[in-house]
Amino acid sequence: MWRYTNPVAIHWTDDLAATLPALIIPGKGLLIVYSPAFLETVAADSRLEWLGRVPVYSDIEANPTEGNMQQALDFARQIAPDWILAVGGGSVLDTAKVVRLALACGRTRIDDLLLAVPTGIGNRGPLLAAAPTTHGTGAELTMWATIWDKKGSRKHSLSHPGMYPDFAVYCPALTRSLPLSASFASSLDALAHAMEALWNRNENPLSDEFALAAVKLVLENIERLADPVPDSVRANLLRASLFAGLAFSNTKTAAAHSISYPLTLRFGVPHGIACSMPLLPLWNINAPQIPAKAKRLRILLDGADVAEALGRMQRFVAARIPFSLSAYGVGPADLDALVRESFTKGRMDNNIVALKQADVRAILKTILNSPAE
Repeated sequence: MWRYTNPVAIHWTDDLAATLPALIIPGKGLLIVYSPAFLETVAADSRLEWLGRVPVYSDIEANPTEGNMQQALDFARQIAPDWILAVGGGSVLDTAKVVRLALACGRTRIDDLLLAVPTGIGNRGPLLAAAPTTHGTGAELTMWATIWDKKGSRKHSLSHPGMYPDFAVYCPALTRSLPLSASFASSLDALAHAMEALWNRNENPLSDEFALAAVKLVLENIERLADPVPDSVRANLLRASLFAGLAFSNTKTAAAHSISYPLTLRFGVPHGIACSMPLLPLWNINAPQIPAKAKRLRILLDGADVAEALGRMQRFVAARIPFSLSAYGVGPADLDALVRESFTKGRMDNNIVALKQADVRAILKTILNSPAE
């Protein structure tokens, strides 16, 4: 028996200015953004003049903390918006989702949500449209959001149906300003989402189909990331992110993400890098448990050995951006603490193979140095 559900309405467009008016309801709005690039787009397109009059919140941190989200909520409460448009990467979209949930259930403090996530709310709050500017987050398709405690080296994951956006709006042009390093990181995040959906205890046939398509698209396009990035590559990687988001929205992530969290908190490893470095050793551990999917993926890759394809991709990436634990200051003496902190409940236990501390230590030792070395 299996079940799949995702209530987010998906819109793909090459003309954002033509698409948005049909989605936005009358009333007061709030625009949540990270990059000034989108505001420049608004100012340059007369069809978006109406959006230029909407209040903007842009004080978004990468990996937002409780305090950062509280500032966003305080700003939103002054406006009491009927709709929110969030344009950005995972940090922007997670912030908007948490703000939307807090407004819907009448909470004034983010720490109240962390202490007790409401089991039900009287209304869904303001309409939320989420437009990703990266090709990796998947946050526009999930009911989860991450709040980072950087001082305490912990992460908090909120989960509530009220955080599903109403609309996910995909416009490849929004990814054009993404720097090359972030393009790699976000694409690798999508790859991790997809592969973790394949070797997941919560697997289901629909997630499998989306995940297989996403892996194929990432591996076929990531080696074409070079300035200037062709629009077709951006579109393919954004489509991969969409498919990966649909895949893991019903499985959640697993060991790769669980291992990644202390890497990001302790050493500042970008999220997409942190969760993708363990993929090759995890494939070698998990693939024997999913032989039918492993065979299908090999066919989709035109007969290429999956482990070899992953290794080649990782060497390509490592030649262009830091892609090893040692590149971020991790040494052998740090492994004990990282192993202990790698077991996040609700993530590590989703892995189809139950990993022990010795397994995680072996994975960390494998990725300590660059695959190109």
